[in-house]
Amino acid sequence: MLTHLLAIATLLLAPAVAQDSAVVTPDSVAHSFTDAKIVPDVLASFNPTGLLDVVFSDNTTGAPVNLTSPGTHLTKQQTARRPQVFLTTNQTSFTEQTFVLAMIDPDAPTPQNTSFGQVRHFLAGGLQANGSLAEGAALVNNTLALSDFIGPGPPAGSDPHRYVLLLFVQPSGFSVAASALVNASTPILNFNISRFAAETGLEGPIAGTYFLTGPDGNATSGTSTASASAGSATNPGAAAQGPSSAVGRAGMSLGGLILATVVFAGAFVL
Repeated sequence: MLTHLLAIATLLLAPAVAQDSAVVTPDSVAHSFTDAKIVPDVLASFNPTGLLDVVFSDNTTGAPVNLTSPGTHLTKQQTARRPQVFLTTNQTSFTEQTFVLAMIDPDAPTPQNTSFGQVRHFLAGGLQANGSLAEGAALVNNTLALSDFIGPGPPAGSDPHRYVLLLFVQPSGFSVAASALVNASTPILNFNISRFAAETGLEGPIAGTYFLTGPDGNATSGTSTASASAGSATNPGAAAQGPSSAVGRAGMSLGGLILATVVFAGAFVL
């Protein structure tokens, strides 16, 4: 009798164990991009060769918020600060490479009306791997971002937006080509990352991920994760203190940007 009960318990627990032990891989990320329609809404295709691990720092508590799986729901508070980013890959050729990181929102002002998308929330070049790529190397640079970090701010009543982070290999001559297309006065609305990549010769994207954020107080403020990222690529202690290895300049809130620039009259958020 006890043997039968143990067998039944094992069968019942097996799915949960399998789910907990699921590993994020480049293939699974590629599938998630297709399932979320990031392919073809943002990219024509996506064939990553590495994993992009992202660690935000909660704007109120400073606690690390790890984006461990594509499609995780995070709040505006959790994503208000520029994150730390890590690359995990077995591609040894990337060790000496320089990278470009972009974060865009294709769903502005709402997923049903994307007339302002893509919104450029961050764009920076000159990133290099600091550490072991096989175990997860921090991507760091000492140069100013082309486009400073702006935290998510979807408008009240909107469904969750997809915020997509993409990592490209930076070609020679990128800085000159990119500065002709994006600078401090370039509108962040109606950006097109695929067109930008083609015009500046970016290779990839070689890695990427995305998260979902809606207006605070609705269903999207649900699950975030504070567990270690795949490949031990995150550094929670560093994240709690804020990114010590800056990727561009300090981020600013979307509310501050709107007050400073008055892009549109009325309550317009992205």
